[in-house]
Amino acid sequence: MAAKTITVQGFLSEFVRQDKNMPDRPFCWILGSGASVQSGIPTGGKLALDWLKELHELEDFQKQPLEKWATEKNLGIKGFSFENAASFYPWIYQRRFHDDPDAGYAFLEKAMDAAEPSYGYSVLAQIMAGTTHKAAITTNFDNLIADALSIYTDAFPLVCGHESLTGYIRAKLRRPLVAKIHRDLLLHPMSDPGEIEKLSDGWDGALKRVLDNSTPIVIGYGGNDGSLMGFLKTIDALSGGIYWCYRAGDEPTKEIREVVEKHRGRLVPIAGFDELMLMLWEKLQLESPIKLATAAHEKRVREFQNQFEALNKKIKEPAENKVAEAARAPVREAAAAAVERLTKEKAWWAWQLKADAEPDQVKAEAIYREGLKDFPESAGLTGNFANFMSDVRKDYDEAERLYRKALELDPKNATNTGNFALFMNDVRKDYDEAERLYRKALELDPK
Repeated sequence: MAAKTITVQGFLSEFVRQDKNMPDRPFCWILGSGASVQSGIPTGGKLALDWLKELHELEDFQKQPLEKWATEKNLGIKGFSFENAASFYPWIYQRRFHDDPDAGYAFLEKAMDAAEPSYGYSVLAQIMAGTTHKAAITTNFDNLIADALSIYTDAFPLVCGHESLTGYIRAKLRRPLVAKIHRDLLLHPMSDPGEIEKLSDGWDGALKRVLDNSTPIVIGYGGNDGSLMGFLKTIDALSGGIYWCYRAGDEPTKEIREVVEKHRGRLVPIAGFDELMLMLWEKLQLESPIKLATAAHEKRVREFQNQFEALNKKIKEPAENKVAEAARAPVREAAAAAVERLTKEKAWWAWQLKADAEPDQVKAEAIYREGLKDFPESAGLTGNFANFMSDVRKDYDEAERLYRKALELDPKNATNTGNFALFMNDVRKDYDEAERLYRKALELDPK
């Protein structure tokens, strides 16, 4: 019986039903280069064409059109046809870089240097971190899945970027798994025909452990390698079936149809990886990751600032002995230079560090005011100046004005809200307002 094709809406409903009714059979993601296009990484087909153009420029003395020059005879690639160049990716790679493998690795590194996880990977990360559908198997070398997990979730994945790590892959996963069957970009990635015609030792058993009780969802994979495709063709029919997503209008090959039929699976035409994940995000009613990502970023920035500030304060203190004092002297010089550089780079908290380092109260106040000329919209610097005016200068009217300005600039700043609460309690004795501010601060940041 031929492989059946279902609608993307039907696939989404099937995903939700299985997610709800069969927690013992998670989905497993199988991603190829097509899933990385929207992240700025060329597909294997695009890379193959680029390499053909380079070979054409290097070797064609007759100046023929590329389509006429790129033949089985000129390339020495058995069965090659220009129309199906994408399916000859490994042989074209070998032909282009066989004399200098390092140049091949460098090319791939450069192609992936600026890649950032596209929208679809943010959804995939949420699903892998927050559900039982934690395993991703990929022929890609990139780090998009792991990067997305780091950016949009607090889950730490097991990344198996080399066959020597396959022994750590479990059937039941507690954390997300990224299985890179052609290795990681920095671990001698496999692109030559001899390397990808079959799975490396260790992968066969590891993939069986993952797939035995799961349902694979294939996205962006054309089946042009012998390793993963060969594995899917030779293993027993998967009890969970398989969903093979392909770009609408780009019909799957006979080989793909045979694999889907063997595993009693379904073909699913989609608009693209990001588009499918958007529909899945809405179908599952997932929360927006923006709040978590923003909070994580702000926390990292805050921790860097606090640690830098604490280190500056520590090294200004007298050391316990002459030897330690001598060792600390060049550190103080480096810290002073760093603060000046941060000031020039327009970092508001560099002004805070300069103010902290100034023992003269009048000069310290002048530093704050100079900093606020550079950063009039900085709630952090305004709030810290308010603390200084209250605790050091005892100018309570000015301090209150600054506290209110800081909260006007950033009403959701829990630190400034809490500091203003302390001020209203200890200085103004306005206990009702202090209580309101305390409650607001705890609402903004329960921790």
